Amino acid sequence: MTDRATFDPLVFFEYDRKPGNYCLMLSDHRMVEVRELFTAAGYEGGGYGWAGVARSAVALRAPELDGKFGLDPEAGTFVAYGEDAQALRRLGLLLQEAFRERTVLAEFLAGGDPEWFD
Repeated sequence: MTDRATFDPLVFFEYDRKPGNYCLMLSDHRMVEVRELFTAAGYEGGGYGWAGVARSAVALRAPELDGKFGLDPEAGTFVAYGEDAQALRRLGLLLQEAFRERTVLAEFLAGGDPEWFD
């Protein structure tokens, strides 16, 4: 099961070789569309920056999601993973909103701990 539409530009899927384990992913070719907001906030706009956005989104808007998934960013890829598909879907909606609404992304960038973005 791969869903490329619901959380666009993020992709949600269940791992083929590990049923019951899910992933929410954003790749670098889409991250560049909003990189200037990260730069203005003093951060890189890659996978680690989006991990900071995810942590901030949870802290500011959905604290009930804290601890329900893991993050495994790389320079060019953001990945959230876990067994709780609903938590990842909720995170997907938050990150999609941040990607589409620059004011929301700016809020998450300003509201997070700077260490979350490294």
